[in-house]
Amino acid sequence: MDITTIAHAKNNLPKLIHAAEAGDDIRILRHGKLVAVLVSAERYQQRFNAGEGLFQAIMQWRETQPCFELSDAEVDSWRDHSPAREFSWD
Repeated sequence: MDITTIAHAKNNLPKLIHAAEAGDDIRILRHGKLVAVLVSAERYQQRFNAGEGLFQAIMQWRETQPCFELSDAEVDSWRDHSPAREFSWD
């Protein structure tokens, strides 16, 4: 995984996109703090689709744990509801 700054990424975006397409994940830092990761569309889809498996795993776990009486609203309250994190289980 390569590491770059926002300024470097701005000036080298085509090169970084080619690296991402080739399979490299590019970590982008601002003032030494990780703020973004550039990945290929293929890798993004793999990770995005993996989320469906996570939901199914959570639902299966809930069914096998009768001692945990959790409502859907309570489980939903655990996630980040900030505007950039809009999400639907559908």
